Amino acid sequence: MKRRFGLLVLLLASTSACLDPIRSTTAEDCDEDGASCPAPDSGQRGLARKVSVGSQHACALLETGGVRCWGGVGLVGDGTRALRASAVDVRGLGSGVLAIAAGGQHTCAVVEGGTVRCWGDNSLGQLGNGNTMASLEPVDVPGAGTNVVTVTSGLAHSCSLHAGGQVMCWGANDFFQLGGEFTGKTPRPVPVLGLPANLTVLAAGANHTCAATTDGEAWCWGANAYGELGNGLASPTPEPGAVRVRGLSGPVRALTAGLGHTCARVGVGDLECWGRNVSGALGDDTALDSATPVRPVGLPSTMRQVRAGNEFTCALGPEGGARCWGLNGDGQLGDGTRIHRAAPVDVTALGNEVVDLSAGVTSTCAVMRDGQVRCWGGNATGQLGDGTQSDRVAPAVVQGLGAP
Repeated sequence: MKRRFGLLVLLLASTSACLDPIRSTTAEDCDEDGASCPAPDSGQRGLARKVSVGSQHACALLETGGVRCWGGVGLVGDGTRALRASAVDVRGLGSGVLAIAAGGQHTCAVVEGGTVRCWGDNSLGQLGNGNTMASLEPVDVPGAGTNVVTVTSGLAHSCSLHAGGQVMCWGANDFFQLGGEFTGKTPRPVPVLGLPANLTVLAAGANHTCAATTDGEAWCWGANAYGELGNGLASPTPEPGAVRVRGLSGPVRALTAGLGHTCARVGVGDLECWGRNVSGALGDDTALDSATPVRPVGLPSTMRQVRAGNEFTCALGPEGGARCWGLNGDGQLGDGTRIHRAAPVDVTALGNEVVDLSAGVTSTCAVMRDGQVRCWGGNATGQLGDGTQSDRVAPAVVQGLGAP
Protein backbone atom coordinates (compact mmCIF):
# COMPACT_ATOMS: atom_id res chain seq x y z
CA MET A 1 0.00 0.00 0.00
CA LYS A 2 1.37 3.40 -0.94
CA ARG A 3 2.21 5.67 1.92
CA ARG A 4 0.81 8.70 0.10
CA PHE A 5 -2.91 8.38 0.42
CA GLY A 6 -3.26 4.63 0.49
CA LEU A 7 -7.05 4.63 0.19
CA LEU A 8 -6.96 6.71 -2.98
CA VAL A 9 -4.43 4.30 -4.49
CA LEU A 10 -6.68 1.39 -3.59
CA LEU A 11 -9.69 3.12 -5.09
CA LEU A 12 -7.98 3.80 -8.37
CA ALA A 13 -6.57 0.32 -8.57
CA SER A 14 -9.62 -1.67 -7.54
CA THR A 15 -12.67 0.26 -8.65
CA SER A 16 -11.85 2.45 -11.63
CA ALA A 17 -11.87 -0.50 -14.01
CA CYS A 18 -15.33 -1.53 -12.93
CA LEU A 19 -16.60 1.95 -13.65
CA ASP A 20 -15.37 1.91 -17.24
CA PRO A 21 -18.91 1.13 -18.48
CA ILE A 22 -20.03 4.30 -16.67
CA ARG A 23 -18.14 6.48 -19.11
CA SER A 24 -17.21 9.99 -18.01
CA THR A 25 -19.70 12.36 -19.64
CA THR A 26 -21.04 15.85 -19.20
CA ALA A 27 -24.64 17.01 -19.62
CA GLU A 28 -23.81 17.94 -23.21
CA ASP A 29 -22.51 14.43 -23.88
CA CYS A 30 -25.78 13.01 -22.61
CA ASP A 31 -27.69 14.87 -25.33
CA GLU A 32 -25.40 13.41 -27.97
CA ASP A 33 -25.95 9.92 -26.56
CA GLY A 34 -29.70 10.35 -26.56
CA ALA A 35 -29.83 9.87 -22.80
CA SER A 36 -31.85 11.94 -20.38
CA CYS A 37 -29.62 14.15 -18.24
CA PRO A 38 -31.62 16.67 -16.21
CA ALA A 39 -30.06 20.04 -15.49
CA PRO A 40 -28.13 20.03 -12.21
CA ASP A 41 -30.60 22.37 -10.47
CA SER A 42 -33.81 20.91 -11.89
CA GLY A 43 -34.82 19.27 -8.59
CA GLN A 44 -36.17 20.62 -5.32
CA ARG A 45 -33.46 22.16 -3.18
CA GLY A 46 -33.51 21.92 0.59
CA LEU A 47 -31.61 22.60 3.79
CA ALA A 48 -29.17 19.90 4.90
CA ARG A 49 -29.11 18.21 8.29
CA LYS A 50 -26.50 15.50 7.65
CA VAL A 51 -23.64 15.05 5.18
CA SER A 52 -21.59 12.02 4.14
CA VAL A 53 -18.38 12.16 2.08
CA GLY A 54 -16.97 9.35 -0.07
CA SER A 55 -13.88 9.17 -2.22
CA GLN A 56 -15.04 11.20 -5.22
CA HIS A 57 -18.52 12.34 -4.18
CA ALA A 58 -20.62 13.50 -1.24
CA CYS A 59 -24.30 13.45 -0.29
CA ALA A 60 -26.51 15.54 1.97
CA LEU A 61 -29.58 14.31 3.83
CA LEU A 62 -32.08 17.16 3.73
CA GLU A 63 -34.51 18.32 6.41
CA THR A 64 -37.27 17.24 4.03
CA GLY A 65 -36.00 13.65 4.09
CA GLY A 66 -34.65 13.85 0.56
CA VAL A 67 -31.07 13.30 -0.61
CA ARG A 68 -28.90 15.41 -2.92
CA CYS A 69 -25.41 14.40 -4.04
CA TRP A 70 -22.51 15.90 -5.98
CA GLY A 71 -19.22 14.72 -7.47
CA GLY A 72 -17.82 11.91 -9.58
CA VAL A 73 -18.97 10.13 -12.69
CA GLY A 74 -21.99 7.89 -12.13
CA LEU A 75 -21.88 8.28 -8.34
CA VAL A 76 -24.59 10.83 -7.52
CA GLY A 77 -27.59 8.54 -8.09
CA ASP A 78 -29.47 10.78 -10.52
CA GLY A 79 -29.63 8.11 -13.21
CA THR A 80 -26.94 9.71 -15.37
CA ARG A 81 -23.23 9.30 -16.04
CA ALA A 82 -22.59 13.03 -15.67
CA LEU A 83 -20.03 14.49 -13.29
CA ARG A 84 -21.95 16.88 -11.05
CA ALA A 85 -20.01 19.78 -9.55
CA SER A 86 -23.11 20.96 -7.65
CA ALA A 87 -25.81 19.11 -5.77
CA VAL A 88 -28.54 17.17 -7.61
CA ASP A 89 -31.45 15.01 -6.49
CA VAL A 90 -30.94 11.29 -6.05
CA ARG A 91 -33.58 9.56 -8.15
CA GLY A 92 -36.40 8.08 -6.09
CA LEU A 93 -35.14 9.50 -2.77
CA GLY A 94 -37.04 12.76 -2.60
CA SER A 95 -38.38 12.01 0.89
CA GLY A 96 -38.48 9.42 3.62
CA VAL A 97 -34.71 8.90 3.98
CA LEU A 98 -33.51 8.30 7.54
CA ALA A 99 -29.73 7.86 7.10
CA ILE A 100 -27.06 7.96 4.39
CA ALA A 101 -23.51 6.62 4.07
CA ALA A 102 -21.10 7.40 1.22
CA GLY A 103 -18.37 4.81 0.66
CA GLY A 104 -15.52 4.48 -1.80
CA GLN A 105 -17.55 4.78 -4.99
CA HIS A 106 -20.98 3.80 -3.74
CA THR A 107 -23.62 5.15 -1.37
CA CYS A 108 -26.34 3.54 0.75
CA ALA A 109 -29.45 4.98 2.40
CA VAL A 110 -31.94 3.79 4.99
CA VAL A 111 -35.51 4.69 4.05
CA GLU A 112 -38.78 4.67 5.95
CA GLY A 113 -39.74 1.16 6.92
CA GLY A 114 -36.12 0.31 7.71
CA THR A 115 -35.09 -0.89 4.26
CA VAL A 116 -31.79 -0.11 2.52
CA ARG A 117 -31.13 1.20 -1.00
CA CYS A 118 -27.67 1.65 -2.59
CA TRP A 119 -26.17 3.00 -5.83
CA GLY A 120 -22.84 3.44 -7.65
CA ASP A 121 -20.03 0.96 -8.19
CA ASN A 122 -20.90 -2.68 -7.56
CA SER A 123 -17.90 -4.63 -8.83
CA LEU A 124 -17.44 -6.27 -5.42
CA GLY A 125 -21.09 -6.57 -4.49
CA GLN A 126 -21.15 -3.42 -2.37
CA LEU A 127 -24.72 -2.57 -3.45
CA GLY A 128 -25.95 -5.75 -1.80
CA ASN A 129 -28.57 -6.59 -4.44
CA GLY A 130 -27.19 -9.99 -5.39
CA ASN A 131 -25.17 -9.05 -8.48
CA THR A 132 -22.09 -7.04 -9.43
CA MET A 133 -23.58 -4.60 -11.94
CA ALA A 134 -23.11 -0.90 -11.24
CA SER A 135 -26.26 1.17 -10.81
CA LEU A 136 -26.75 4.84 -11.65
CA GLU A 137 -29.74 5.08 -9.29
CA PRO A 138 -30.76 3.44 -5.99
CA VAL A 139 -31.53 -0.28 -5.93
CA ASP A 140 -33.02 -2.29 -3.08
CA VAL A 141 -30.88 -4.40 -0.75
CA PRO A 142 -33.46 -7.13 -0.14
CA GLY A 143 -31.39 -9.25 2.21
CA ALA A 144 -30.95 -6.40 4.69
CA GLY A 145 -34.52 -6.82 5.91
CA THR A 146 -36.96 -4.15 7.10
CA ASN A 147 -35.76 -3.11 10.55
CA VAL A 148 -32.52 -1.30 9.71
CA VAL A 149 -31.80 1.79 11.80
CA THR A 150 -28.52 2.91 10.22
CA VAL A 151 -25.99 1.96 7.55
CA THR A 152 -22.26 2.50 7.10
CA SER A 153 -20.05 2.20 4.01
CA GLY A 154 -16.34 1.52 3.59
CA LEU A 155 -14.07 1.39 0.56
CA ALA A 156 -16.09 -1.37 -1.12
CA HIS A 157 -18.34 -2.82 1.57
CA SER A 158 -21.35 -1.76 3.60
CA CYS A 159 -22.96 -2.86 6.85
CA SER A 160 -26.38 -2.32 8.40
CA LEU A 161 -27.38 -2.09 12.06
CA HIS A 162 -30.77 -3.52 12.91
CA ALA A 163 -33.28 -2.51 15.59
CA GLY A 164 -32.50 -5.63 17.60
CA GLY A 165 -28.79 -4.78 17.66
CA GLN A 166 -27.64 -7.22 14.97
CA VAL A 167 -25.21 -6.30 12.16
CA MET A 168 -25.20 -7.53 8.56
CA CYS A 169 -22.55 -6.72 5.92
CA TRP A 170 -22.00 -7.16 2.18
CA GLY A 171 -19.46 -6.38 -0.54
CA ALA A 172 -15.66 -6.73 -0.53
CA ASN A 173 -14.31 -9.21 2.00
CA ASP A 174 -10.62 -9.64 1.22
CA PHE A 175 -9.71 -8.50 4.75
CA PHE A 176 -12.63 -10.24 6.53
CA GLN A 177 -14.29 -6.83 6.84
CA LEU A 178 -17.72 -8.50 6.54
CA GLY A 179 -17.14 -10.35 9.79
CA GLY A 180 -17.44 -13.92 8.48
CA GLU A 181 -15.09 -16.88 8.39
CA PHE A 182 -14.24 -16.79 4.67
CA THR A 183 -12.90 -14.15 2.30
CA GLY A 184 -14.38 -13.36 -1.12
CA LYS A 185 -16.86 -10.74 -2.29
CA THR A 186 -20.39 -11.23 -1.03
CA PRO A 187 -23.11 -9.41 -3.00
CA ARG A 188 -25.85 -10.17 -0.45
CA PRO A 189 -25.99 -9.25 3.25
CA VAL A 190 -24.57 -11.80 5.68
CA PRO A 191 -24.60 -11.68 9.49
CA VAL A 192 -21.45 -10.73 11.37
CA LEU A 193 -20.37 -13.63 13.57
CA GLY A 194 -19.32 -13.52 17.20
CA LEU A 195 -20.72 -10.12 18.16
CA PRO A 196 -22.86 -9.24 21.18
CA ALA A 197 -26.51 -8.71 20.25
CA ASN A 198 -26.99 -5.32 21.92
CA LEU A 199 -25.12 -3.13 19.41
CA THR A 200 -26.07 0.52 18.95
CA VAL A 201 -23.08 2.04 17.10
CA LEU A 202 -21.58 1.04 13.73
CA ALA A 203 -18.70 2.39 11.61
CA ALA A 204 -16.92 1.15 8.48
CA GLY A 205 -13.36 2.04 7.53
CA ALA A 206 -11.66 1.31 4.23
CA ASN A 207 -11.14 -2.37 5.02
CA HIS A 208 -12.30 -2.80 8.58
CA THR A 209 -15.51 -2.34 10.56
CA CYS A 210 -16.31 -1.54 14.19
CA ALA A 211 -19.37 -1.58 16.44
CA ALA A 212 -20.19 -0.70 20.04
CA THR A 213 -22.69 -2.09 22.51
CA THR A 214 -25.22 -0.27 24.66
CA ASP A 215 -22.87 -0.51 27.63
CA GLY A 216 -19.96 0.98 25.68
CA GLU A 217 -17.83 -1.99 24.65
CA ALA A 218 -16.20 -1.62 21.21
CA TRP A 219 -15.56 -4.50 18.80
CA CYS A 220 -13.73 -4.41 15.46
CA TRP A 221 -12.99 -6.82 12.60
CA GLY A 222 -11.14 -6.79 9.28
CA ALA A 223 -7.75 -5.33 8.32
CA ASN A 224 -5.31 -4.79 11.17
CA ALA A 225 -1.93 -4.02 9.59
CA TYR A 226 -1.57 -0.85 11.67
CA GLY A 227 -3.47 -1.83 14.81
CA GLU A 228 -6.74 -0.32 13.61
CA LEU A 229 -8.74 -3.02 15.42
CA GLY A 230 -7.47 -1.67 18.75
CA ASN A 231 -6.81 -5.00 20.48
CA GLY A 232 -3.16 -4.26 21.21
CA LEU A 233 -1.85 -6.15 18.18
CA ALA A 234 -1.00 -5.33 14.57
CA SER A 235 -0.85 -8.03 11.93
CA PRO A 236 -0.24 -7.79 8.17
CA THR A 237 -2.25 -10.98 7.71
CA PRO A 238 -5.98 -10.47 8.36
CA GLU A 239 -7.84 -12.96 10.52
CA PRO A 240 -11.58 -13.67 10.74
CA GLY A 241 -13.70 -12.65 13.67
CA ALA A 242 -14.33 -9.57 15.78
CA VAL A 243 -11.97 -8.55 18.58
CA ARG A 244 -12.62 -6.32 21.53
CA VAL A 245 -10.93 -2.90 21.63
CA ARG A 246 -8.64 -2.69 24.64
CA GLY A 247 -7.53 0.27 26.74
CA LEU A 248 -10.48 2.63 26.30
CA SER A 249 -10.88 5.05 29.19
CA GLY A 250 -14.67 4.94 29.24
CA PRO A 251 -17.80 3.66 27.53
CA VAL A 252 -17.92 4.23 23.77
CA ARG A 253 -20.73 6.49 22.54
CA ALA A 254 -19.63 6.93 18.91
CA LEU A 255 -17.16 5.34 16.49
CA THR A 256 -15.55 6.32 13.20
CA ALA A 257 -13.05 4.50 10.98
CA GLY A 258 -10.67 5.58 8.20
CA LEU A 259 -8.08 3.94 5.98
CA GLY A 260 -5.95 2.46 8.77
CA HIS A 261 -7.16 4.11 11.94
CA THR A 262 -10.21 4.25 14.18
CA CYS A 263 -11.48 6.82 16.67
CA ALA A 264 -14.09 6.75 19.42
CA ARG A 265 -15.97 9.30 21.48
CA VAL A 266 -15.98 7.96 25.02
CA GLY A 267 -17.72 9.06 28.20
CA VAL A 268 -19.12 12.57 27.92
CA GLY A 269 -16.91 13.53 24.98
CA ASP A 270 -13.28 12.47 25.25
CA LEU A 271 -11.77 11.35 21.93
CA GLU A 272 -9.44 8.36 21.62
CA CYS A 273 -7.86 7.01 18.41
CA TRP A 274 -5.73 4.02 17.38
CA GLY A 275 -4.04 2.55 14.29
CA ARG A 276 -2.02 4.15 11.49
CA ASN A 277 -0.39 7.47 12.37
CA VAL A 278 2.33 8.16 9.79
CA SER A 279 0.58 11.42 8.82
CA GLY A 280 -0.71 12.29 12.29
CA ALA A 281 -4.25 10.89 11.99
CA LEU A 282 -4.28 9.95 15.69
CA GLY A 283 -3.69 13.57 16.69
CA ASP A 284 -1.32 12.78 19.57
CA ASP A 285 1.44 14.99 18.13
CA THR A 286 3.51 11.99 17.02
CA ALA A 287 3.87 9.87 13.89
CA LEU A 288 3.85 6.57 15.80
CA ASP A 289 1.25 3.92 15.06
CA SER A 290 -0.65 2.65 18.09
CA ALA A 291 -2.55 -0.62 18.46
CA THR A 292 -4.28 0.73 21.57
CA PRO A 293 -6.18 4.02 22.07
CA VAL A 294 -4.35 7.33 22.46
CA ARG A 295 -5.82 10.80 22.91
CA PRO A 296 -5.53 13.66 20.42
CA VAL A 297 -3.90 16.59 22.19
CA GLY A 298 -5.50 19.88 23.10
CA LEU A 299 -9.16 18.90 22.85
CA PRO A 300 -11.82 19.41 25.54
CA SER A 301 -13.50 16.39 27.10
CA THR A 302 -16.90 17.41 25.74
CA MET A 303 -16.45 16.87 22.00
CA ARG A 304 -19.69 16.25 20.08
CA GLN A 305 -18.49 14.31 17.01
CA VAL A 306 -15.41 12.66 15.54
CA ARG A 307 -15.03 11.70 11.86
CA ALA A 308 -12.16 9.70 10.34
CA GLY A 309 -11.07 10.25 6.75
CA ASN A 310 -8.15 8.78 4.83
CA GLU A 311 -5.18 9.35 7.17
CA PHE A 312 -6.83 12.40 8.71
CA THR A 313 -9.51 13.07 11.31
CA CYS A 314 -11.93 15.90 12.10
CA ALA A 315 -13.99 16.62 15.20
CA LEU A 316 -16.83 18.88 16.24
CA GLY A 317 -16.35 20.78 19.48
CA PRO A 318 -18.94 21.61 22.15
CA GLU A 319 -19.46 25.15 20.86
CA GLY A 320 -19.85 24.17 17.19
CA GLY A 321 -16.29 24.71 15.98
CA ALA A 322 -14.46 22.16 13.81
CA ARG A 323 -10.87 20.95 14.23
CA CYS A 324 -8.90 18.54 12.02
CA TRP A 325 -5.53 16.78 12.03
CA GLY A 326 -3.42 14.42 9.94
CA LEU A 327 -2.79 14.27 6.18
CA ASN A 328 -3.31 17.62 4.44
CA GLY A 329 -1.79 17.38 0.97
CA ASP A 330 -5.11 18.34 -0.66
CA GLY A 331 -6.17 20.88 1.94
CA GLN A 332 -8.58 18.46 3.63
CA LEU A 333 -7.87 19.87 7.08
CA GLY A 334 -9.33 23.23 6.02
CA ASP A 335 -6.79 25.37 7.86
CA GLY A 336 -5.76 27.32 4.75
CA THR A 337 -2.58 25.27 4.19
CA ARG A 338 -1.40 21.95 2.78
CA ILE A 339 0.79 21.22 5.81
CA HIS A 340 0.29 17.87 7.53
CA ARG A 341 -0.70 18.29 11.18
CA ALA A 342 0.07 15.78 13.94
CA ALA A 343 -2.17 17.69 16.35
CA PRO A 344 -5.60 19.33 15.92
CA VAL A 345 -5.92 22.70 14.14
CA ASP A 346 -8.97 24.91 13.63
CA VAL A 347 -10.86 24.79 10.35
CA THR A 348 -10.99 28.36 9.05
CA ALA A 349 -14.07 30.48 8.35
CA LEU A 350 -16.62 28.20 10.02
CA GLY A 351 -16.86 29.92 13.38
CA ASN A 352 -19.02 27.99 15.83
CA GLU A 353 -21.77 27.25 13.33
CA VAL A 354 -21.14 23.56 12.51
CA VAL A 355 -23.77 20.93 13.34
CA ASP A 356 -22.44 17.90 11.43
CA LEU A 357 -19.14 16.76 9.89
CA SER A 358 -17.97 14.09 7.46
CA ALA A 359 -14.46 13.23 6.26
CA GLY A 360 -13.70 11.38 3.02
CA VAL A 361 -10.62 10.46 1.04
CA THR A 362 -9.31 13.89 0.04
CA SER A 363 -12.15 16.14 1.17
CA THR A 364 -14.24 17.12 4.17
CA CYS A 365 -17.72 18.66 4.50
CA ALA A 366 -19.66 20.39 7.27
CA VAL A 367 -23.35 21.15 7.72
CA MET A 368 -23.90 24.64 9.08
CA ARG A 369 -26.64 25.86 11.40
CA ASP A 370 -28.37 27.60 8.49
CA GLY A 371 -28.63 24.33 6.52
CA GLN A 372 -25.81 25.13 4.10
CA VAL A 373 -23.01 22.65 3.47
CA ARG A 374 -19.41 23.78 3.14
CA CYS A 375 -16.63 21.54 1.85
CA TRP A 376 -12.85 21.74 1.42
CA GLY A 377 -9.92 19.69 0.11
CA GLY A 378 -9.48 17.81 -3.15
CA ASN A 379 -12.02 18.58 -5.88
CA ALA A 380 -10.87 16.81 -9.05
CA THR A 381 -14.30 15.20 -9.53
CA GLY A 382 -16.43 18.05 -8.16
CA GLN A 383 -16.73 16.47 -4.71
CA LEU A 384 -16.72 19.88 -3.02
CA GLY A 385 -19.94 20.79 -4.83
CA ASP A 386 -18.99 24.43 -5.33
CA GLY A 387 -19.55 24.36 -9.09
CA THR A 388 -15.85 23.91 -9.89
CA GLN A 389 -13.20 21.21 -9.96
CA SER A 390 -10.63 23.34 -8.13
CA ASP A 391 -9.12 22.17 -4.83
CA ARG A 392 -9.86 24.34 -1.80
CA VAL A 393 -7.72 24.70 1.36
CA ALA A 394 -10.59 26.50 3.11
CA PRO A 395 -14.35 25.84 3.14
CA ALA A 396 -16.46 26.58 0.05
CA VAL A 397 -20.26 26.60 -0.14
CA VAL A 398 -21.96 23.66 -1.88
CA GLN A 399 -24.19 24.87 -4.70
CA GLY A 400 -27.66 23.42 -5.25
CA LEU A 401 -28.72 23.31 -1.61
CA GLY A 402 -30.70 25.75 0.49
CA ALA A 403 -33.89 27.62 -0.39
CA PRO A 404 -35.00 27.45 -4.05
